[in-house]
Amino acid sequence: MTDIRLVDVSLRDGNQSLWGAVGVKTRTMERVCPALGRVGYHALELLSSTQVAVAVRFHREDPWARIDAARRAAPHTTLGFLTTGKRFISFSRTPANLFQLAFDLLRRHGVTRMWIIDPMHDMASARETARMAKRAGFDDVVAGICYTISPVHTDDYFADRVAELDDCEAIDSVYLKDPAGLLTPSRLETLVPHMRQRLKRLRLDELHTHCNTGLAPITLLSAADLGIGTLHCALPPLANGSSHASAPKLVANLRARGHRVDVDLAAMEEASAILTREAKLRRLPSGTLQEYDEGYYRHTLPGGVISTTRRQLAEMGKADLMPAVIEESVRVRSDLGWPIVMTPFAQYIVTQAALNVIGGERYRQLSDEVVDMLMGDWGPMPGPVDGNLLDRAHDTPRARNRHQDPAAPSLDELRARFGRGISDEDLLLRALMPAEQVGAMVDERERRRAGGDGASLKALAEALSDPQRPMSVSFSRGDTSFFLRGGRSAREAS
Repeated sequence: MTDIRLVDVSLRDGNQSLWGAVGVKTRTMERVCPALGRVGYHALELLSSTQVAVAVRFHREDPWARIDAARRAAPHTTLGFLTTGKRFISFSRTPANLFQLAFDLLRRHGVTRMWIIDPMHDMASARETARMAKRAGFDDVVAGICYTISPVHTDDYFADRVAELDDCEAIDSVYLKDPAGLLTPSRLETLVPHMRQRLKRLRLDELHTHCNTGLAPITLLSAADLGIGTLHCALPPLANGSSHASAPKLVANLRARGHRVDVDLAAMEEASAILTREAKLRRLPSGTLQEYDEGYYRHTLPGGVISTTRRQLAEMGKADLMPAVIEESVRVRSDLGWPIVMTPFAQYIVTQAALNVIGGERYRQLSDEVVDMLMGDWGPMPGPVDGNLLDRAHDTPRARNRHQDPAAPSLDELRARFGRGISDEDLLLRALMPAEQVGAMVDERERRRAGGDGASLKALAEALSDPQRPMSVSFSRGDTSFFLRGGRSAREAS
């Protein structure tokens, strides 16, 4: 039997899969991380660059302070970051100097584990990203093989790709990432041994899979049977649905099968209760068990992409086109050479499919992102690209003007632009995000530092909980008054 280590993905992938990436705030970290830290997880998948951007854009929160809050709350638990190594925050390629700065900052703020996944399986790029992570001081660098299904994604294809990672000293281990939840137990049983045969130094010992088809809980059990010792899971309400297998149920099933899992279930339940309460208070959805859908294996579109596209078509008064767009996405993916259907390529594929359907002619209009893909910005396509589509891409203004793109500015040039006294943290955000969004975040941060509402409420809560400082607070409205004394409360009719 296998000794199993669990990685919790609730705050990153669970949040991104079920709460649109915007549900987790800094106060969520502060509330739930103490309990998460007592569970005994191997690591917490804390964030990707999406969460960095969301903190600023939607919550006006300092993302570095958010990481600090998690580190303080769970000081003995490994915090992890997921990257593709090609983009940070933006949907376009990020210059290498900004990527190195991002890695340096993550490590400075206490993130010590990094998962690297290149969706196009550009292994040379993944190896360089691993070296950047090691230069930044990351303790544990895990390179991923991204699973999908297509005529070109065979067992031999995946085995060849993983073999390219084996001699990179900056990589500590390899994991199998199944972002669409396409793996089945039988597929895993043939694929994993085939990939392991190509590894001499590294070990494939970690699995990340989603519940889109409802098979993830069973697939994870098969992984444990194969000796894969590190499994990703989430806590309700951020489990199931398009997220990951429910951690409490997974533990019970693993133990029933004879595998060993050393975790504190009481702490797990406490963390789950905190997240459930937050979901109810903020009217955030809870993941539910998915029914098996054979049609999903045809288009493989993530649930979030489908829901977003459906909403956008409805806003245009074209909701009836959704089935045609989904069907067209299958053709677009084939024409593009079978890229994996995950962010950002899932969005590129569906957008181009919508342009084809709405325009009534295939590829009359090409999105800039599809042109960039065909020009090799994300690495070579896994399979052959349709010749007519490639000719059209080369004939677009986007392709013809690529040589006119200015060189990426140096960090010194960016400091001259944004101010010599700017922190590295703010420099990175200002270099990659709209000025008004970063400005609003900075203003809010300074307001709180100066004693804004949040700081005042926090100070009040701390004072009320201190037994050495007896105090009370009361307020009234109409015929109702509210009275607080030393952390206790009472609602009284006057």
